[in-house]
Order: sequence, then structure tokens, then C-alpha cells
Amino acid sequence: MTGHDLRDALAAFSLANLSLLGIWNALLYYPPSETFFLNQVPSPTQYAAAMANIFLIGVVFLVFIRVARSVYRRYGMWAAAPILFPIALPAIIALAHLMASGFPQLGTRYSFGLLTILFCVTAFVARTKTFAVCATLLVTLSPMIAIEAVLSISRCRTGRGAEYVDPPLAPLAPQHSLPRVVWIIFDELDYRLSFPERPSHLDLPQFDRLRAESVFAANAISPANNTPISVTSLLTGTNISSISSLDPSRSATRPTIFSSVHHLGGNAAADGWYLPYCRLFSADLAACAVHAAATLVTETSGSFMESVVLQLRSLLESGNFSILHPALREAARVGMIQAMRDEAPRYAADPVLDFVFLHLPTPHAPHYYDRRSRTFTGRDAGAAQRYADSLALADVILGEIRESMTRAGLWDKTTVLVSSDHPNRSSKDFDGKTDPRVPFLLKLAGQTSAVPYDAPLRTIVTKPLLEAILGAQIASPEQAVNWLHAHSSQ
Repeated sequence: MTGHDLRDALAAFSLANLSLLGIWNALLYYPPSETFFLNQVPSPTQYAAAMANIFLIGVVFLVFIRVARSVYRRYGMWAAAPILFPIALPAIIALAHLMASGFPQLGTRYSFGLLTILFCVTAFVARTKTFAVCATLLVTLSPMIAIEAVLSISRCRTGRGAEYVDPPLAPLAPQHSLPRVVWIIFDELDYRLSFPERPSHLDLPQFDRLRAESVFAANAISPANNTPISVTSLLTGTNISSISSLDPSRSATRPTIFSSVHHLGGNAAADGWYLPYCRLFSADLAACAVHAAATLVTETSGSFMESVVLQLRSLLESGNFSILHPALREAARVGMIQAMRDEAPRYAADPVLDFVFLHLPTPHAPHYYDRRSRTFTGRDAGAAQRYADSLALADVILGEIRESMTRAGLWDKTTVLVSSDHPNRSSKDFDGKTDPRVPFLLKLAGQTSAVPYDAPLRTIVTKPLLEAILGAQIASPEQAVNWLHAHSSQ
């Protein structure tokens, strides 16, 4: 092998490695704070698949480089450039994502544009030396492959997979007369856009029907403006100050609504997304299902060959955009929603369960649902303007939960609370307005008429409120209103 051959090979495999920067970032460099949200750590097969893909992509790139070198010798740099740019494109995209994550104010599009311009300027300035400059840079970066291999082996040898195995659930308690409660959190459900300033073209019959038979708060404020802090605060009834407070060992030791139900001798269940409910609260849950937020780790997990293919496919995608259809992110998101549409009504209608907590991912973005066709189309999936479609989907899911409970004869016998962890944070992009309020609809068991509640309400009181209901201290809308007046200033 000549010096040029070795140089070309190193450049090809280095460029392949740069193309996989997103994968390596997900496998090796996720910050410790993110481990709280993982349902699983990256598997050894994913590390092995990434190394295999460096080789596979590198071989393809080497062929392109050899062809480009031949064209360059005969016809010059500008003839070779159309061959080189396509193989540089995956690396530019990966670097753009990395730059956007480090400098969010730039965004992926601007980062991609800047890197593309930089590439073109380098080619224009270097001209006949472009090939040599790019090759030298890639060869200089090639030791990254060895570093990633060592880090991968280290991660596999010190694997923490056992830490992410869900502990056994609590045994089912015998039947008793504990009041029954279903608490539903629709993630990012906005009060203003759902009720007083709902788009004129949007119908939400299930929310309107529930409002007509509930204690309906018009000035409810959630504990925080993000899901982890807000939901954990709601479950524990205490204001969580920062993301650092969400260490699993700390959260698991705080009393929660689940532990309250367990101590009362009842059966509690959770079906949620994003937070690791089954890992943190298994000792107090008789039933549990959880769905992780989509990441490159979850989207590319599987057997060795599946991971190889999925990682390669991820190079053809950017978030919700994909050359292929559906995008990995779309498939994961829609699959999660459909799974929870099956689980949530089943849990809510299970007479063995005394307390059911449902944390549903809609109407939170991305918005894949089309309310007109009632299908998941994926069009304009990330656009804030599609929020209305996701509101319609939340309404459909609420109707499915209600229908399932009605068929089981449990709707009238159950207290149902519907609220949100935070308002729509993209509402300004939707209609130019913002509003900090979240919905709060409390239907007591047997309640059939609306009871407005206009006083300020901090939803952090939800845990003690539900504890009072479970303890038979509150049984009527009037008692609930009196309790809220006495405690909502907390």
C-alpha cells in the first residue's frame, strides 16, 4: 500500500466516523443529568454496530475518494468536487447538529449553512490544494476512532444496565372500599387555547362535556414550565427547585401520591412517558407502563443487524425530516401514542385499580396527527401551528378513556382529574400570545353539573387534594371547592 493509499483510507474512515458523530454523542457523551430519563443504557450491540458502520461507510467513502482523486488528476478540482461534497454532507449535518446543541441560538439550519459556506470557502481559497487540505484534516482527526473504540469497551465493561431494570411491582392488595381516582395529565395542554380562546375551527367535544360536569378552575398555574420538575412536584406535593433535585435515589425516597395510596391499602397504577415511573415508584405501584422519549439511543436499539441498519438510516434523517418515510422519530412517537391509547383506557377501566395516574404525550410536539383525516400524516410535524391538531387528538383520547370507563360501569363511580404539567410553550408561535394557566377539571364521583372555580389555584396542591378524596374527607363538589379555597394559596 502506497502512502497515498494509506492516506486515502485514513481520510475515508475518519470522514465516516465524523458522519456518525450524532450516534457517538448519544452513545458516549450524554450528560449525567440525562441518565435520570433513560429507560435503558446503550447496549453493547449498539457500540459494536457503530464501529461496524465506520468500516462499512468508510469502504464506500474510500471508493468515492479514489474516484475523485482520479478525476482530480485528469480534470481538476472543480470536476472532483461534485464527487466529494456528497460524502462530506453527512459529516456536515452531524457537525451542524453538534454545533446547534452547543449554541442553541444558532439552530440546526444556520449551523448547517455556516458549515457549508465554510466548506465552499475553503475549497475556493485552497483550490488546487483543497484535496490535500481536507485529507490532512481528516487524517489528523482519525485517532478519534481509536478513542471511541476504547471508550466503547470501557462503557461495555462497566455497564450499568442493571441499574435500569425495573424493580418488582407491589403485590395487588385485596378488594376494599377506597374511593377510586383517575388523574390524567395531558402534557402541554394549554388552558387558553383549549377553552377561552380556542381556535374557531376546532371542536373539543370531550373536554366540553367534562367541563359541564366538573369543578372547573379558570386560573390554575402549574408548579413549573417544564415536564420533569412540574410532574415530580405534582406527584410529591412539594416544589422541586431544579433538575439536579431529580436524582433517582432522592426522588424515590420522597412520599408521593403513589405511596399514599399504597399506605391506605389501595392499588395504584401509572402509565406515562418521559419519566421513569416504573423504576422510581415500583414499590408503590401494582401496575405500570412507561415509554421513553425518543432519542438516537432508543431509535437505534435492537439486535446487532437492526442497530447497524437503524444507525445507517439515521444518517438520512434530521429530527422529523427523513428521506425515507416514516422517520425514525415519527415511527417511535406514533407507536408510543398508539400504545398508550391502548394502555390508558385499560388501566382507567380496571376495577382492581383504586388510583390510576396517566401522563399522556399529547398535545406536546411534535404534531403528527391530522384531525381532518384522523390519521398520523407526519406533515409539518414540528410546526407550532399544528398544535390544534394535537389538541383534537387529546380530546379523542379523553373520549376513549371515558368510553372504556363507562363500559366498565366505573365512570360515575370514579373521581377524574384532568390537568397539565405546563401550558403550551410555543403558543406565541401559534397566535402571538402567551398565558401561564393550565386546565384543571375535577369531576367528583357522581358529579353531573358544572361548578366554576375562579380563584387562583396552584396545582401543587393536587397531591393533598387527592389524598383528601382518597381518605373520604372530600366527597362532593362543594367540599372540594371549600378545600381548594382553604389550601390553594400554597
